[in-house]
Amino acid sequence: MEYELVEMLRNFIEEKSKEPDLQFDPNREPKLPVDPYSKNYEKRKRTSHYLLLVASIDEGNVIRKADNARKLIVSLYEHFDEELFEITNENVFRKILDDFSIGIPLGRLKRMIPEILASVNRFVIEKANGNLIKYSREFQRPYDFVEQIGSHIIRMGKDRNSARKKAWMYMRWMVRDYPDLKAFDHFSPKDLFVPLDKNVARVAICLGIIPSLKNLNWKDVVRVTEFARMLYPNDPAKVDYPFFLLGRKLYLQKLPLNEKSLKSIMK
Repeated sequence: MEYELVEMLRNFIEEKSKEPDLQFDPNREPKLPVDPYSKNYEKRKRTSHYLLLVASIDEGNVIRKADNARKLIVSLYEHFDEELFEITNENVFRKILDDFSIGIPLGRLKRMIPEILASVNRFVIEKANGNLIKYSREFQRPYDFVEQIGSHIIRMGKDRNSARKKAWMYMRWMVRDYPDLKAFDHFSPKDLFVPLDKNVARVAICLGIIPSLKNLNWKDVVRVTEFARMLYPNDPAKVDYPFFLLGRKLYLQKLPLNEKSLKSIMK
């Protein structure tokens, strides 16, 4: 990989990695019912649960686009208030899902949303005793905590060979310092893996790191993370949001997946 491209990537990452994720950016609409940057322990505990609900449905097949995950969970909170965090019966969510998804174009697997959200609450209540921050301290590495998330929450990576994009995205939010939230502050960012969705994968293909968008798996995650660690040994997940933005531009502009395309959108 040529030096010029690597330097362009570094510059782009340094600029874009300062932006808060759209799921908890306080300057975006709709306004969140939690304060993601609060230092109050009880508020941070509630935020960690709230964002796990968001992460659990932040999947194209389920919610179509990331903005819809924010919109839907905010709407559900406005309806249920604090009860949102206590619902473990999927039928309670199912009864009102159609009303709250009007005007929000969802994915082909939207009927799974009630089941997914109920599984999140069961995990938090039954496994974490209502406190994800305290529960996270039972594990030495982010990977071990992701194992629990994947095993207990629907569509968050039960298969160890899957990319587990949503689980690693959530861990990035919870472990890294600003603009992420560092709620799980005993974990080290250097132990994170890069959340691999199709947008990030498009950039990885342009860089020759992985061969294809098809059947993204754990080996692909490892390859992308190894590259990210060459750039940022102590913080590989720093590349996640910038790569997401680059990959989305590649997709929207319908550019071929090669170094030339990547350079063109970073200039």
